[in-house]
Amino acid sequence: MEDSKQSLSRRLRREQDRAADNYTTTIPFDLIIEILSFLPAKSLIRFQSVSKLWFSTIRTKNFIDLFLTRSKTRPRLLLTFLHLQPTKRFILSAPEHNNNEDVDKSSSTVTLRHDMAISDPVYCNMSRPVNGLVCCRRNSSITVCNPATRKIVKLPDVTRNGRDIYARLGYDPVQDQYKVLCVMTKFNLFRPDEKDIRQEHLVCTVTSSEKQEWRKIENTTIDCYRSFSEGICIDGAIYYEAGQSRIVRFDVRTENIKVIKVPEESDLSRTFPSTLLNYKGKLGGVDYPYNKSVMMRLWILEDAEKQEWSSMTCVLPSELKYLLGSYVVSKGDIHNGELMVFHPWSWSSTQIFFWYYDFKKESLIRKLKVVVDGDFRRIHGMGELNGDMLCYPGYFENVRFL
Repeated sequence: MEDSKQSLSRRLRREQDRAADNYTTTIPFDLIIEILSFLPAKSLIRFQSVSKLWFSTIRTKNFIDLFLTRSKTRPRLLLTFLHLQPTKRFILSAPEHNNNEDVDKSSSTVTLRHDMAISDPVYCNMSRPVNGLVCCRRNSSITVCNPATRKIVKLPDVTRNGRDIYARLGYDPVQDQYKVLCVMTKFNLFRPDEKDIRQEHLVCTVTSSEKQEWRKIENTTIDCYRSFSEGICIDGAIYYEAGQSRIVRFDVRTENIKVIKVPEESDLSRTFPSTLLNYKGKLGGVDYPYNKSVMMRLWILEDAEKQEWSSMTCVLPSELKYLLGSYVVSKGDIHNGELMVFHPWSWSSTQIFFWYYDFKKESLIRKLKVVVDGDFRRIHGMGELNGDMLCYPGYFENVRFL
């Protein structure tokens, strides 16, 4: 009886494959690929089961690259909600724009979607997304996960020896490789001027192979540092603030590390949290008016090798000044010339508000209201004082299978 069931199951699968192959003869397969590239990642994950042909097609590099190109025209907000009891990290996302042509573009509403949950407390700390992938860490364990495919790749554990660990994800567009930079350092609270803090820089290439390993970067000549900002990956390089008016640049392909000095008149790398962002493909940073000034300055790194900066100064609108006068969790990636900010405590209500500021127009150009699904909020307690939330703009779905 069991053998007959297996035989029937195999025959049904053959019939499904044959039907799918016949279907592709009526519609040009190139057109099918175009249609698939515009679908959400969640649908593509399901459609892998249509046939062997669809399964192999969706996993090809050409299709993955095509889908990512399409996805970059549909930027999303990536939000992570850490529930403290029990420890669980929820990854959610929402479109940055409401595509409804009938709505007022200066103020629109979108719905937050639950993408995946990470119940293992080992992976509760997260960094900014890079092409839709995020790096997660806690203690000596570091992973890379793709919320679109819900896949997680665990990297080999590192040896802490009592040191603090910082892990950041980067992408090399030349070799099409993702790498994680791990910085281990020790801050002595009782000896803040101590020189020997046993700082190490390690790098690991992200693959599905079991041969992954950490490589120590030996050629770094930069002074030890104790400050480490969130960081950002732009055009094949990871940037993060290291305090004392310094920004560290890690070239993902060559694995070289260098220090970039920020302009003397800038407050970059002196404030918390990080002010680094992506301004139209270049490293940028914002000086915020913590001194109650009405001015805000945007700095842009025009040439990383020559360390040349440009800047523009803007007058703050009253709404933005109110937000910046308290505390801003996320400043955003200005991938389209807009700066995104949101009030840090707005997630405790049933809605989350985001404001977008145009530096050239020197005005708030639109407001986005993100609505959290009522059932999700009720079931998981989102919004209660038992967790925290981080927000990352410029998130793109990626169907790359790690």
